[in-house]
Amino acid sequence: MNKYLIERIKEARKDCGMSQKEVADILGINRSTIASYETGNSEPDIDTYIKLCKIYNANYVDILNKAYELQEIAQFTPTIEEEYIIEKIRDLNEEDKVMIVSLIERLTTKSSLKVEDVPIRYVTLPAYGYAPSAGTGNYMPDDIPASTIQVPESPSAEKADFVVRVSGHSMEPKFMDGDLVLVKKTEVLDPGKIGIFSVNGEALIKEYFPDRLHSLNARYKDIDLNDGDTVRCLGEVIGKL
Repeated sequence: MNKYLIERIKEARKDCGMSQKEVADILGINRSTIASYETGNSEPDIDTYIKLCKIYNANYVDILNKAYELQEIAQFTPTIEEEYIIEKIRDLNEEDKVMIVSLIERLTTKSSLKVEDVPIRYVTLPAYGYAPSAGTGNYMPDDIPASTIQVPESPSAEKADFVVRVSGHSMEPKFMDGDLVLVKKTEVLDPGKIGIFSVNGEALIKEYFPDRLHSLNARYKDIDLNDGDTVRCLGEVIGKL
């Protein structure tokens, strides 16, 4: 692993005052894995690297470009954005991959191609009239009316059961105030997954752990789950628009 990247990942964690265990808990991995990244004994994949930088509020593009500049790499190296796109394409099914390749070919061979020439398919999903709080909680009425919203077709949209809007800042930088998120209904969530929860009648978007609901933004406290609380998982957040 690039020496500059090793140092920057370690420095960024210390700068935001987080321990290796705290970072590992957020990612749902062992503390020893974080330690291995910081010593250079192992290297995070591109998705994990981006997650680390977001947790540390670090600019992953600048860090990577600086690392390559210091190495004076002469041959072509994919940018972090290109690596990210490649990883996402790998997750698509064969039909969607064919559609992406076809679109790329049209965009690169026809300079006159207009946006309206590109076919866009949509999925219609229920959109609920409450905003789960990325903070301390928003009151959630018992009878929630649902409207509908059309979202561009994607693997995540196909799996989603409904859409809600985020309210607050405790899940930044991953989820910003006002973001629309795709949710798949489930009553059970694995630790480290982000979901929509009803806690004593208030709606929250948080990362789930058995004893607490975690805020990604270090400026916000976690929500401790006590024996007397009424807690219900409404679904897992699987994407955003």
